Amino acid sequence: MFGYYLSLAGKRLLETRGSSAALIIALGLGIGASMTMLIVVRALTWDPLPDRSQRLYHPFFDALPESYEVRADLDPRVSLTWVDAQNLLRQGPALRQSAMASARLLVEPQREVVLPFFAHGQYVTSDAFVMFGISMAKGASWTRQDDEAETPVVVLSMELAKKLGGDELVGSTVLLGGQVLRVVGISDHWNPRPRFYTDLQQDVFSGREDFFIPIAVAASKKMNVSNNLYSWGNEAPANRLKDARTAWVQYWAELPDASSVEQYAVFLENYVVAQRRAGRFERDTPSRMVSLKDHLVEQRIVPNEVKLQLALCLGFLVVCLVNMSALIFARFIRRSHEISTRRALGARRRDVVYQLCTEALIIGCFGGAVGLMVAQAGLYLVRMQPDDYATMASMDLATATATMALACASSILAAFFPALLATSGRLDMQIKASE
Repeated sequence: MFGYYLSLAGKRLLETRGSSAALIIALGLGIGASMTMLIVVRALTWDPLPDRSQRLYHPFFDALPESYEVRADLDPRVSLTWVDAQNLLRQGPALRQSAMASARLLVEPQREVVLPFFAHGQYVTSDAFVMFGISMAKGASWTRQDDEAETPVVVLSMELAKKLGGDELVGSTVLLGGQVLRVVGISDHWNPRPRFYTDLQQDVFSGREDFFIPIAVAASKKMNVSNNLYSWGNEAPANRLKDARTAWVQYWAELPDASSVEQYAVFLENYVVAQRRAGRFERDTPSRMVSLKDHLVEQRIVPNEVKLQLALCLGFLVVCLVNMSALIFARFIRRSHEISTRRALGARRRDVVYQLCTEALIIGCFGGAVGLMVAQAGLYLVRMQPDDYATMASMDLATATATMALACASSILAAFFPALLATSGRLDMQIKASE
């Protein structure tokens, strides 16, 4: 039966090429524009570690003095001080936990390197490799004992290792940021987006990690930190990175279940109370554990202009569907004589509605194809923008399938109520009115 409906619908669409083309173009423009922005938003809100994110938590507490004025765009509380990070590392009841910071270091001439260049990476503790799924292509990561002993070691990415001489670097030394570091491993490709483990103030969706160095080594050697450093003291410390009045460390804890999250939250509250009694913390802001997904939402990584563009595109799609519904209703009303005659000859109302919706389905398929082309053109324009998330805007098989499904569903929805109205009158009145 469906084949018969398709045959009738195809003939009818060929008879009304002009209006059918208008419907297809209107639907394609609405679907294409909407899917373009939906794909962008999907890329911005993508789970950076799908198999691990539900176990990762960021501790939040307020170490700022009462006199510090917090700005929404620059909140020091997204970071921890070195003192607090070390206390949590020693005392925190987590399965694994890691203190981290971003780095930009000069790679000086050595081995295969003739001209110096800058490399970007992370200062981390040893647990980060297992927590975040950073696997080794060669060698191994360092241990907790290396963290405690501040052993000057480094794990290089495959890209940086190739520039420095290849896979045979494990066991040898390299010069990074003016420090001689022993290479203990070479990591596989690891590039989660968004880069949740940073302070999310810059390069949230772009960049890569060329190296990993123990954060204790970086703090003791006063190595360069590329993320924001927030200080609220009046005196110049001997080592700003280890000063209790400078926040710069990102901190993540792996908590596998609800009970461990609750246990860590209780520990964190007790820690804050103890620090407040010791005079370090002045504010009464409640502490809490923030999941990775909630942390990304709180940091508002989706730009406001993207949200506005998405709302406008969805509004445009609604306008297109309303116009489509009006045009389809006009098409069906002009065919009232055909519809009433078919019903008089014994066709059930629902059969006629099915046949009319089949016409809409064919329009939806062609409209979806136009929408795919519009979306691809829109994504190309997005990728031409200078924003760091632009390169992530691409269409895969799943989004292409969703585009076609949305187009077909929208077309059927726009035609369903006009089809009901066109078949709702008395047969004798419809036949008489159509004469």
